[in-house]
Amino acid sequence: MTADAFWKPFEVEIHDFNDLLNIINQVMEKAVERNISFAWRGQVNASWALHSSLYRRMNITQKKILQEADITKAEGDILKELHRWGLHSSPHGGRLSVLKQLAMLQHYGAPTRLIDITFNAWVGVWFAVEEKWSNGVLNEEADARLFAFDVTDRLINEKADLRPWEDLYHRPWKNGAINQLDREEWTTSVYAWKPSSLDARIAAQNGGFLFGGVPATIKPNGKRFQFPKSPNFTDGWWPIEEGRKACCIAARPHVFEPAKGKGAGPGAIYTFRIKAAAKADIRQRLDKLFGYRHSTIYPDFSGFSSFGTPHIKNY
Repeated sequence: MTADAFWKPFEVEIHDFNDLLNIINQVMEKAVERNISFAWRGQVNASWALHSSLYRRMNITQKKILQEADITKAEGDILKELHRWGLHSSPHGGRLSVLKQLAMLQHYGAPTRLIDITFNAWVGVWFAVEEKWSNGVLNEEADARLFAFDVTDRLINEKADLRPWEDLYHRPWKNGAINQLDREEWTTSVYAWKPSSLDARIAAQNGGFLFGGVPATIKPNGKRFQFPKSPNFTDGWWPIEEGRKACCIAARPHVFEPAKGKGAGPGAIYTFRIKAAAKADIRQRLDKLFGYRHSTIYPDFSGFSSFGTPHIKNY
């Protein structure tokens, strides 16, 4: 089962900017009407899985079905190495919390379980249609994918029992225990985090992170978490190992249907396929409307090193 096949039964196609504008308006109307909080993620290729960099790279490295224990161990090894390098403290003094260490690692391209999101729908669109180069333009002929995540009641900043995670010097999910929550809760739930502006890039992108345990089947209440094969649940469910090939967090895909008054609930994912032919026009409109371009989305030296000289080849 490919990631494309996993998402296809749930996706809504976007063929031009007017389609896009209509979709975002509908999502925002539902958000206001039902007091739903959404986060967004854009991927320039619709066939890509929704995987954290750590999950993807561990898959390549170990070539086996990954469990939460594998990711927890790899994550711990990375944090230990970060300490050996002396990078666990802020340049301004003081030790960084584990979440902030992971955020900085993610910023500079190290593998972490964090998945980049934005709380600005239009920034999410920009990432979906972004022009990328590596000795030529990449993925311009591929359809893009835009995700909308229902993070209502999932944002740790707004939950009194989870807010302390931001300042902990240890992983609250280590060994599967999160305060009073158990391993089943960790591996069948999704959490979102909107950090303080650690750097200019997070601020410019209105950025945040989505994270959770590697999906498992059994919830704390004894019910099952499963990935559906289609919006019609009578079509059955993917085995959990198959579902992980497309999605490494315990979030269930749903079709976005604005006519339905009630949303699918916290943890739901809605997915929109932006056709390749629409990318250039949408990109141009985002530039003219909001000034979104590489220099404003990546306003730092690492951003410039990646995108400031696209026409100078590197090999």
